[in-house]
Amino acid sequence: MMPTHSKPNSRVELRFRCHHLKNLDIVSKSDPQIFISQKRGPGGFQFVDCTEKIKNNLSPEFKKTIILDYYFEEIQTLTFTVMDIDKEIKLFGDLDKNDKIGEFTTTLSNILSRPGRKIIADIIHHGKATGKIEISAEEINQTNHQILLRAEGINLDKKDLFSSDPYFKIYKTSPNGEQLLVFQSVVIKNNLNPIWPEVHMKLEEFNGGDMFRELLIEVYDYDSVGAHDLIGITRTTTDAILRGVNQYPLINPKKTSKSGYKNSGILKFYEARLEKNHSFLDYLAGGCEISLMTAIDCTGSNGSVTSTLGLHYNNVLLGGSAYARSIVSVGSVLSTYDSDGYIDVFGFGGEYQGRTSHCFPFSLDPNVPAAYGVAGVLEMYNNNISKIPFSGPTYFAPIIQEAMNRASQGQSQYQQKYTVLLIITDGEICDMDETIKNLVQASGLPLSVVIVGVGSSSFENMNLLDGDDGCLKDYRGNKAKRDIVQFVPFNRFSDNINALAQETLKEIPGQLLGYFKSVGVLPNPPRAFIPVSDILPPPPQ
Repeated sequence: MMPTHSKPNSRVELRFRCHHLKNLDIVSKSDPQIFISQKRGPGGFQFVDCTEKIKNNLSPEFKKTIILDYYFEEIQTLTFTVMDIDKEIKLFGDLDKNDKIGEFTTTLSNILSRPGRKIIADIIHHGKATGKIEISAEEINQTNHQILLRAEGINLDKKDLFSSDPYFKIYKTSPNGEQLLVFQSVVIKNNLNPIWPEVHMKLEEFNGGDMFRELLIEVYDYDSVGAHDLIGITRTTTDAILRGVNQYPLINPKKTSKSGYKNSGILKFYEARLEKNHSFLDYLAGGCEISLMTAIDCTGSNGSVTSTLGLHYNNVLLGGSAYARSIVSVGSVLSTYDSDGYIDVFGFGGEYQGRTSHCFPFSLDPNVPAAYGVAGVLEMYNNNISKIPFSGPTYFAPIIQEAMNRASQGQSQYQQKYTVLLIITDGEICDMDETIKNLVQASGLPLSVVIVGVGSSSFENMNLLDGDDGCLKDYRGNKAKRDIVQFVPFNRFSDNINALAQETLKEIPGQLLGYFKSVGVLPNPPRAFIPVSDILPPPPQ
């Protein structure tokens, strides 16, 4: 069995090209995209990531790279599936087998041990070769920085009748001299002095962490039909750009023999800087608080509180009900990050003040929305669960709306707060459309939603909310800005309550970083240590 404590030896970046793919379209050419799956140990293949889709191209060069952890002591089997994508793919399982161009399977160690760390192989479908795939690997030196570049073109050559449609590509040079595409800009239509959107990417992806590695930059005129026209090329290094060498003549090799030829325009980097990748701990050190809000399912499907078969039954031998153990597991981790110690506690799906409510204070007192610490939440839960008449159905949208209201209050650069909503439930969601709509809106707020499913339900709908396999999208077509939902079935970890917290909370640091980065909020300076002047004497023995 694969050890869970195994640590990677390195991180590896994979780049892809395909050659002479079989065309599956009739009117146009295929729109290829590569999907990567990995198998480690005795388990099955797990989807890792995919490249971008390239339209109408049978020999595509993909600019998106795939980053993998490399474990020397393990066999990491990789399958690269090349698909012709004609529609939007939300989940890996949505791929249509009829659009499969072919696949190639190998091991990561096989790629890394090849000369030049590159492999070219046939992709196969139904036993026949349907093209070739070229995979290049490079070890990544973690830099903890991103590079930001803003570029413009000046007096570019006119390639069309009246103007040009310029775009540029940046390549880094590999140790064996190969040019590896790291960035491709958008096309600016009809403009000989274009200003392109910024380049913003990890420094290790841009230059492998080597500031003196040669960069090749090519500027083209985009043509919708046929090959694109080269305007000119230039070479530089990241170090030179950051030191202020910002103007580069573009040279077209075909024009250098012409009398009086100087260049085909200028590429200028009018802004260039490095940005530190801030960590989760940076935000904590600066005073960011993580607030926990708990929502407890009080629908009738939980069964009677007094029945040993009921999910709210206080089983003393096990340390309480599944709800109580979930509160302790998750709350014990998160409560230490909240300075005031108060945790908001709500119920849903039960009767409150004579009618069914899908968001009510679990204290049963509208003036007391919170309990102090995990012990206080547990006390409130045990005292009141038998006082609440169970009802239904299971609606999530109102409780998520309440969390959104709280998460949107009091947020600023100097007062940073992030809310985690813990929903503990036993059943399937009955308001899926409204729930997804609220989650899509909530993806733009400092909020994460952790769902723990108790009982024996299949929880099929819950997996739709967890955006690990694709972007969540509501019924109006609005997409979530980021993944904020993590679902975990309680029964999988009922014998190891500490593992429940690890599984439910493992994505919170990344989600917090994703939010603050998306709104441009940096961590505040680390708070100074405040010594306590009055040291209390030790308690009497």
